[in-house]
Amino acid sequence: MKRIMKNIAIAVLATVLLSANAMAAIKIDSRQARNMDNVQSLGVIYINHNIATESEAVQALSDESDVRGAKYFHPILLHEPGSNGLIHASAEVYR
Repeated sequence: MKRIMKNIAIAVLATVLLSANAMAAIKIDSRQARNMDNVQSLGVIYINHNIATESEAVQALSDESDVRGAKYFHPILLHEPGSNGLIHASAEVYR
C-alpha cells in the first residue's frame, strides 16, 4: 500500500510539473509580434536585477511573463547599462 501511494504521489507531482512547463510563455521575435492576430498586449515588463548573461535575462523575462499571465513575450531591450556587467532587460508581453 505504501508503494502504491508513493507511485501516485510521484505521478501527481510529474503531472503538475509538466503542466506548469506547458504553460510557460513563448519567446517571439519582432516579425511574429507584428503579425500576431487575436492577442492582447499586457504592456511592457522590465528586469533590472542581477543578471549576468543574455540567457539568464531571457529566462527572467519568461518567468515574469508567466507571473503576469502572458502567453508570449517579445524581448525589446537587453543591455548592459554600466561597467558592472549586469544586464537589464525588457519585453512586451501578450495574452
